[in-house]
Amino acid sequence: MALLFCVVSGLAAASVSAEDFQLEQFKTAWEAARNGDRDSFNKVKDGLQDYLLYPYLQYEDYRNRRAAVPAAEMTAFLDTYNEWAFAPGLRASWLRSLAKNGRWSDLVANSEGVKNTVLRCQRARGQIILKQTDGVLAEAQSLWTVGKSQPDECDPVFAWLVKSDGIPESLAWERIDLAMAAGNNGLAKYLARFVPADQQGWVSDWYKQARAGYKRLERLGRWPDNEITRKIVMTSLHRLSRNDADLAVEKFEILDDSFNWSEPQRAALLRDIALYSAVALEDDTAAHMARVPVLYRDSQLLEWWARFLLSRQDWSALLNVIGQMPEETSNDDRWRYWQAQAGLRSGQVSPPSEQLRELAGKANYYGFLAADELDLAYNICPRQPQVETAEIERIAGIDGFARALELRRAEMGNWATSEWSMATNRLPTGDLRAVAALAHREEWHDRAIFALGNSGDLQFYEWRFPLSWEADIKREAAANGLEPAWVFGTIRSESAMMERAQSSANALGLMQVTPATGKRVAKKHGLAWGGSSQLKTAGGNLPIGTAYMSDLLKDYNNNPVLVSGSYNAGPNAVKRWLNTRPMGEAAIWVETLPYFETRDYIPRVLAFTTLYDWRLGGPVKRISARMPDIESGKISVNGSARVECVDKTEELALRN
Repeated sequence: MALLFCVVSGLAAASVSAEDFQLEQFKTAWEAARNGDRDSFNKVKDGLQDYLLYPYLQYEDYRNRRAAVPAAEMTAFLDTYNEWAFAPGLRASWLRSLAKNGRWSDLVANSEGVKNTVLRCQRARGQIILKQTDGVLAEAQSLWTVGKSQPDECDPVFAWLVKSDGIPESLAWERIDLAMAAGNNGLAKYLARFVPADQQGWVSDWYKQARAGYKRLERLGRWPDNEITRKIVMTSLHRLSRNDADLAVEKFEILDDSFNWSEPQRAALLRDIALYSAVALEDDTAAHMARVPVLYRDSQLLEWWARFLLSRQDWSALLNVIGQMPEETSNDDRWRYWQAQAGLRSGQVSPPSEQLRELAGKANYYGFLAADELDLAYNICPRQPQVETAEIERIAGIDGFARALELRRAEMGNWATSEWSMATNRLPTGDLRAVAALAHREEWHDRAIFALGNSGDLQFYEWRFPLSWEADIKREAAANGLEPAWVFGTIRSESAMMERAQSSANALGLMQVTPATGKRVAKKHGLAWGGSSQLKTAGGNLPIGTAYMSDLLKDYNNNPVLVSGSYNAGPNAVKRWLNTRPMGEAAIWVETLPYFETRDYIPRVLAFTTLYDWRLGGPVKRISARMPDIESGKISVNGSARVECVDKTEELALRN
């Protein structure tokens, strides 16, 4: 029996060793391909045909040879692996290579349903060359009728469209309108050649109006009144209203007798004037709102009307406007909180107190604010995740997750994340808790966070608010005079604890620092700077991110609200808002910010910071204690909150 055990143990060890060997060979082959060493790549690749990630090596091979691969061979490969993360990119690059090499028959045969603009144009060009033009006219018109210049690959298709008399007057005006609405005024001027000669002056005048900021619109009153001129003038008024609602009203009243607007046109303009007046918190907002027909008072307009009234602390009017909101909007915790505050501050004491007491049962920004108002304990009710091991293993065994885990072992993070996301999207909601459990087991925190945000398991705080890099974060926070919970809350909001996160704006790492900011902060504080790559490591990111937060804290007189606002939107935006938003209560200032992202970001950071106070096991600071008055810096509520658990279903307003 002992001998048998030794043999079995030896086989198991050999098996693990073989898996590790295959992984290392795969990494070697991938690196060789990246370095252009095709001989080494092919030599290693051929020995890995039974390895899980072998199709990735095939993908790399096909990607490099795509121009010469027979169409049948490539389509067979893509069809076989159509659910793998590399398939869409390989298909697109292959189709582009077919166009580049003039393989039009293969391109047309394999590109039906493509969404990419360049590929759509190349497919249409191929159909024209092959004289397979059924449906091409409509496709070419669709590609042409956009408010921006299209890629050069579309030029042959558009030349054919012009030659085929495929641009009627109505289509030309449609594109001119789109171009002007998008601010591409030069394109609109170019497009004037496609409208009748007697109408080209209207485009020229419109172009001049745009360059002048639409401030001379009364000159258009000399135009004849027809469908086209009405639309031009109305579009111009809409554009003006975004920058100066009062001036838009003035110009509208001058032009009103010259054009026979339809009721929907008139109402839509009045709605936009009122909206942008409210966003700018202009004095005439109430008058502009009153002119908007009730049917055109949508949720967006009513919410901004409420924010305007909040900025003026007109509590009775605020109650009235919240009462006009659709139920789905008014039932949001944001507006339930402000409805209760409006009730209290306008003298309606008892029902609003009950509403605040109900909100205080939630572990979110508005719940914490409500608890502070009533001096109640914070209701943080953690649930212990319970997922059977067999369920976790079932998820781990699903092809996409298995690939993702092995790609992560191979340090191919972007591919791993893509495979994981695609596999997750194919599962029912009921499986997401097990997905989160697998991610937690693998210490893949952002995947666990996103899965729980979508599953509704929001009280799994241990998984949703991990304490990764705790010692490092506490050290850097202490070095920069910051609260560790605040640094955790910022990281959790910025990157969902993803060490190698990269945003579309090239903000990198845990604290989402751009390379330019990183270089500047490193130089200022004498920190090591090895280039942008260091921002994708905790050790390189945390010292710079916390130093930057410390700088902002000094700049904004120790006000975390302004620091978080600047961290998200930039110092210039915060400077502008300090001059245009109401000074005083921080909660009101935040609610009136014009950037929806920052308007949600600051509450999210504050709520997550509060939960990290609790996760770190220290006193839980009241959220209001981190929200000094914007002007004076005074704090209305100080000290720590008691934490209790009254078990109920709770929902974070800002889920992930």
